[in-house]
Amino acid sequence: MGTKERKQRERKRRKDQILTAAIELINRQGFEKTTMEEIAELAELSKGTLYLYFKDKSTLHQAIKKRGLSRLHTQFLEIIQEDKKGADLVKKMMLTFLEFLTEHRTFTRAMMIYEQTRMNDLDEEHEVVEECRLLQNELLMIIVRSIQIGIQDGSIKTDTPPKVIALMLGAQMNGMLQFYLSDPNQKVQQILDEYSLTIPKLMEQYLDIQFSIPSSN
Repeated sequence: MGTKERKQRERKRRKDQILTAAIELINRQGFEKTTMEEIAELAELSKGTLYLYFKDKSTLHQAIKKRGLSRLHTQFLEIIQEDKKGADLVKKMMLTFLEFLTEHRTFTRAMMIYEQTRMNDLDEEHEVVEECRLLQNELLMIIVRSIQIGIQDGSIKTDTPPKVIALMLGAQMNGMLQFYLSDPNQKVQQILDEYSLTIPKLMEQYLDIQFSIPSSN
């Protein structure tokens, strides 16, 4: 392995080390209360080294978003290769997306904060911002392709353009998650628990109605 490759691997290792520390701290005490100094300490790096990789928390937050989007992108690519009806592909993608967001709340909050503030203190032309934008568009296109498959095989019956359907599904999930995450006293969760429901289960029932897919349970 050459010097260039070793440096690239070391840089990636350090970035992952920082992101892992940041996610742990943000999970524990929230984004606003977490400082760059604390992240550097947990990552066992000097503050100066940390700033070589991430100039501020906004850049770091965007990197957390990119990590989550990359993992979702990999999962979606695997799903669309499955031999299923288009409606089943869409349903599985939506549930995978929702389950990922509910299980990885730091990533979810990174998504929400970015969408709400547009990261005003982060240059919109920043490399990480552009990478996230491309990943989001690729995720949307995979969903659109699944809807097209569903229309072709008859499992999705609609005159609405596939891209519009994909955007509507995303907006509905976004609204549900914002409502869920803005519930500090967990009243929503208490109601769901009372009826043995979860956010993914609610979305599954919605998709069953939307695409007339018989429930698997």
